[in-house]
Amino acid sequence: MDQIDLKILEALQQNARISFSELGRSINMTQPAVSERVRKLEEKGIIDSYRTIVSPEKLGKSITAFILVQTNNCDRLTAFGNQSDDVVEMHQLSGQFNFMLKIQTHSMQSLNDFLSQCSQYGFTSTMTVLSTPLAFKGITGEVG
Repeated sequence: MDQIDLKILEALQQNARISFSELGRSINMTQPAVSERVRKLEEKGIIDSYRTIVSPEKLGKSITAFILVQTNNCDRLTAFGNQSDDVVEMHQLSGQFNFMLKIQTHSMQSLNDFLSQCSQYGFTSTMTVLSTPLAFKGITGEVG
């Protein structure tokens, strides 16, 4: 990877739908050269996938919360998280809590209902999001 690859990654993280022609113009490269570099980044697994970011508020999911869970049954909690429409991220952790779940839900009542279900898997601690000053920041790095 070099500085050009990093510029390509930065641009694609901001707008994955950018055309290779437009991307090439922004970094002073031809469309075929950009296309080849992106293909190589995909083959190396550096570009893992392309996704659409959906507005939870527009879908009526205005409550975002992070739930820490201390459990003795990781498999059951993982299955619960995978089947829940409200869970958008799930991370296994070191330390006092085994997992952190990020949920987006419709209301405080649906959050409460979720917590009631989740508590059967262990002890929970919940943090409700008040605002999001930074929703996404792409991964950047140095060439090394």
